[in-house]
Amino acid sequence: MDKGKIWNRIVIPILENLVAPYSVFKRIYIQIMLLIVAVLINAIVFVNYQHLDWISAIYAGVNVVTTVGLYSPNIYQMTSTEKIILTLTIILAVGLYTSIIQSIVATLISRVTWNDAKARWRGRHMKGHTILIGNGTEILSAVRRLNRLGVDYIVLTSSKDIANNIRGDAVILGDPKDDNNLISAGVNYAKNAIVIMENDMEALLITLKLQKLNPPLKVIVAIRDYSLTDLFKTAGADLVIPREDIIGRIAASAALSTNIAGLIFPERTGDMIIGIFEVKKAKKISDLPSEVVPLAIIRNNKIDPYFNKDTELKPRDQLIILGNPSTFQKVRELLELPD
Repeated sequence: MDKGKIWNRIVIPILENLVAPYSVFKRIYIQIMLLIVAVLINAIVFVNYQHLDWISAIYAGVNVVTTVGLYSPNIYQMTSTEKIILTLTIILAVGLYTSIIQSIVATLISRVTWNDAKARWRGRHMKGHTILIGNGTEILSAVRRLNRLGVDYIVLTSSKDIANNIRGDAVILGDPKDDNNLISAGVNYAKNAIVIMENDMEALLITLKLQKLNPPLKVIVAIRDYSLTDLFKTAGADLVIPREDIIGRIAASAALSTNIAGLIFPERTGDMIIGIFEVKKAKKISDLPSEVVPLAIIRNNKIDPYFNKDTELKPRDQLIILGNPSTFQKVRELLELPD
């Protein structure tokens, strides 16, 4: 394991658990400050009208705000002004206290809050990772693939459904168009970014922001409208993937042959499809139509990429080829159908 992976997978997970409480505190410090102010207002009243020392006054103020009732001044010895001030502060402080406590407790016990805090710290300190940005459902598929490939990543999404389906400390729940969220995902130190938004214009805005924040960053964008490809390249996208166009090409190719196994990216070539065929008749590579390119032979569950035109295909082999799907019927007749 290289130094980058040791840092991303061992050191950062340890450190993020130490830093997470501080990150969570930053989210609720305003509520805590308001609660302190409410206690101090009551304490000032008790210092000035009950002539308590400050420690006793703060103790009494906490009692009032929390409605515990362990301290209660003699109502017959209180002035009218004191009664009015305490009445108002009690009405305001009790409601404020209840609201603040609910907010604080909800924040502290929320798994999403803790995970988001850890993910933001992790993203800012990771190096050489991949950032997955967006709310398209393809994000989940990309995450599964990156997990299998052992690639370090951070996900930035505004979709709670997507966030709930991803390992918690690797997903930031927030607006992908916000610069602070992009920085929290580690855009300055990432190796590349994959943008998959439901709206192409939002994807374009994010692409521009990525280029502004880190111009050398490699950006891959999946779009719906194929006609916007050149616009995204001008905006700085290194690779533009037309999602619906690819699905349409594969579906149309499948109408010509059921041997479809994949698609060579259509932006860089024509309709070049990867096909896989079960060999049922012994044939030589040289017998294949000249329009297709053999890529590999699968024999006994092992891939053999080393062959020549005289190599013999044996029954139960599988042949992987590259070509236009219109030629696949010829290959199928040659390898799979009886003479």
